[in-house]
Amino acid sequence: MSQWLVTKGSNQFSVEGLSELKGMVTGKQLVPGDLIQPPGATDWIYAVEIPDLKVIFDQYGDDYDDDLTPTGPGRGFMMGMATILIGVTLVGGFSMFNLFQQLPNGDEQLIGEGGLTYSEMVVTELGVSLLSEPDERASPTTAIEKNAILELLAKRGDFYRARNKAGAEGWISESAVIPMYQLGGADVRDEYDPLYNPDNYVEVANASWQQMPGQEDEEEVITVFQFMVRNSSRYGMADMVLLATIKDAKGVELEQVEIPVEGFIPAGQSTMVGTLQPEEDDEDGEPRLLTHVSFGDMVKEDPELQLRYSEGVEVSMMSGDFTNAVIDMLELRAIPDGEAIEALSVRE
Repeated sequence: MSQWLVTKGSNQFSVEGLSELKGMVTGKQLVPGDLIQPPGATDWIYAVEIPDLKVIFDQYGDDYDDDLTPTGPGRGFMMGMATILIGVTLVGGFSMFNLFQQLPNGDEQLIGEGGLTYSEMVVTELGVSLLSEPDERASPTTAIEKNAILELLAKRGDFYRARNKAGAEGWISESAVIPMYQLGGADVRDEYDPLYNPDNYVEVANASWQQMPGQEDEEEVITVFQFMVRNSSRYGMADMVLLATIKDAKGVELEQVEIPVEGFIPAGQSTMVGTLQPEEDDEDGEPRLLTHVSFGDMVKEDPELQLRYSEGVEVSMMSGDFTNAVIDMLELRAIPDGEAIEALSVRE
């Protein structure tokens, strides 16, 4: 009978077949986050990733909700993970690198001595690439090996914008990576979740719209959207891209326009968004869409900017005859609040 290897905390042992593993799950001797190496395999997977075991885990429901991490003392888990991750790194030819992004208070939580941090992610699939767009059909830009470590840059829908060790950037499906914070306990997962799912913590509120008058004969119609964005997380947010969807009286979608917004949304705060017009003698200048927070910093340096700033964002659209408009969050990046204002200061 083929042997399966199991790692629990700092302990590693073998079992005689899948039936024995099932019995361990039923007896709650295994949790979803324990690591398993199937017979003949060189990679480790989580117990919950084995279909026969997942069925049993699902039967227990909430009994296992807080048991993603392997059992045993915390230090034992760290040492066990360090051994596994260092082995994976040697096989993959990659050296582990430093913290990509720290908690706002500067604390680091490492998995293994000098190893991965909870704010990094590891590629779990073979034959994947960074993509040019957040779409499975997009053209690949950079091949990524399994077990490669990526830095998180932003999130759009089901895709992360990421950077590899060599500096190449692109998009990768969230199903192709494991964010390391998922290996932590409930507190760790709550702490780091806004980094990987920032769109769950920022909402568009009090949205309204109106068309500029006198545009009946224009090919493109300027529509002014006014709204507030609320950030309920403890992380600052930036690199916001919104999606304006307009519909006719029958609810038929007419057009969608992406709205990139510069500036910063402080942790736990709300901000309006406005438009800064270019200078009159700047024929090639384009309006800049800015959060009030970041524009306020600019006005401190140059009070005359206030003369060119207006509430709301001006969006050019091909469809002029619409009756309904909706603003949704499309893309966002979470960053530690202490670093954000300096790193993302908006320059005139």
